[in-house]
Amino acid sequence: MTGPDAGKGGQGSASDGESRTPAARKRWWVPLVKLVLTVSLTWLILRGAGITLAEAWAVDWTLVRPRALPIALSVVLLALTFFIAAALWSRILVAFGERRVGLAEGASILVVANLGRYVPGKIAQLAGVAVLARRRGMSGVRATAAAVTAQIINLLAAAAVGGWVAVQSVGTAQGRNMVAGLAIVAGLAAFLHFGGAGVLLRWALRRSGHDEDLPYPDGRRLLILLPGYLFNWVVYGIAFVLLGRGLGMELGFLAGITAFAAAYFAGYVALFAPAGIGIRESTLAAFVAPVLGTEAGWVLAALQRVWITAVELLGAAAGALALRRPVAS
Repeated sequence: MTGPDAGKGGQGSASDGESRTPAARKRWWVPLVKLVLTVSLTWLILRGAGITLAEAWAVDWTLVRPRALPIALSVVLLALTFFIAAALWSRILVAFGERRVGLAEGASILVVANLGRYVPGKIAQLAGVAVLARRRGMSGVRATAAAVTAQIINLLAAAAVGGWVAVQSVGTAQGRNMVAGLAIVAGLAAFLHFGGAGVLLRWALRRSGHDEDLPYPDGRRLLILLPGYLFNWVVYGIAFVLLGRGLGMELGFLAGITAFAAAYFAGYVALFAPAGIGIRESTLAAFVAPVLGTEAGWVLAALQRVWITAVELLGAAAGALALRRPVAS
């Protein structure tokens, strides 16, 4: 087609393409910036722990001496944490006025959506919860609100458990960091106790244009669930220690549980790193190095990522099959 209309259409298309160019360029730089931040922070953590990059790369993998039984037990306990998290999330769902979900259904939703952690920003994980919950006949908004609240309590529990790793050096700079960490834990607990989660979520809903009524959760009712998340971190840490022992690395339970929780917390708050990759491993290696040695600590930190990812993928595959079944009446 020719004529004035065609000319206008062509000019409009060109201007649209030009208007999209700066945004496209900006998006192109975002992954590079996140990569630089991840590598830089990982290097700083290793440097603070006295671990050089040469030592991190030139590890002796013959340190690994696999034993089947402890590794199998670690996998079982790691899978158990999925169901504990599902039971706790179900309690929070009820607090937001949603129906209670069964262990298998809740664990399936969470473990499938959990794969979104590997997308930077932690948003894809929450979006996955919303989509899967709607497919199961639930409110996506309430399910997401419950997931956000669950993650707040989970991080509070991780900070409480992992903060004790600083006890090894009280009186030093890390001792002061422990005091700051305890203040953060107390602040988060107060935030939950006085209903801060409900206020924050309602504000976020209004900002995003949602008009769905979100029941105001009782802060004390939510805080009562904190011991459950603390217990889940203990189980998680025991699974990690058993993994280490299954690989031939004798790590104590107290050191392993606290180091693992602290490393998770560090990896999660690094929003630019997908699933905390690099940050979690370097932090974990720094915490266990005084017990296992530099090389063994780095090997264990690297293999725990393989361990977690493999079990999560298997769990997600099983969960995807389970979610194909109709919702029970």
